[in-house]
Amino acid sequence: MTIDPLTTELVREPGFRRPASTTTLSPLPGLRTDVDPSIAGRFAEFADECSRFSREIVERSGTAATATTEEHTRLNMQIARTVFSKWSIDILAFLFTGRVARFQEIKKALGPISSRVLSLKLSRLEHLGLVERTVFDTRPPRVQYALTPRGRRVARLGEPVFLYLRLTESSMVRTDLI
Repeated sequence: MTIDPLTTELVREPGFRRPASTTTLSPLPGLRTDVDPSIAGRFAEFADECSRFSREIVERSGTAATATTEEHTRLNMQIARTVFSKWSIDILAFLFTGRVARFQEIKKALGPISSRVLSLKLSRLEHLGLVERTVFDTRPPRVQYALTPRGRRVARLGEPVFLYLRLTESSMVRTDLI
């Protein structure tokens, strides 16, 4: 295996196959070991395919020649800090499940978020093209928020990551907090 300088991920050599014994999960604190090995294997194959896909897209887009590994990492971190910052992921998840919601509906669903912070987060997500704001010509004006097609795609791309974490990390889901 080598490290891909464009994506900073491990790259398996062509024809590399994981030994069957490595599809089971190692016994770390909080890590589930009862996950079906075929499911764990499917996630491993999916991760490998995602890595290949990312490298291909980077090469096709031409960013490979114009950015260093450090620049790619910095840009990825900047995006991650925005999308996964406090309240942003909550807003995206709520809109993904509810599709369309008014400001007060979102505020009520999220709990202890101030109107100012919610407004700032919605504006930032709108600026990133993940959320769309629709203003209706009524008295008083009515505003609705929904995910854009790009926002729905981001949410769908994240689903396998969260599913994997839910299946493999028993300590991540605490039912006493739900």
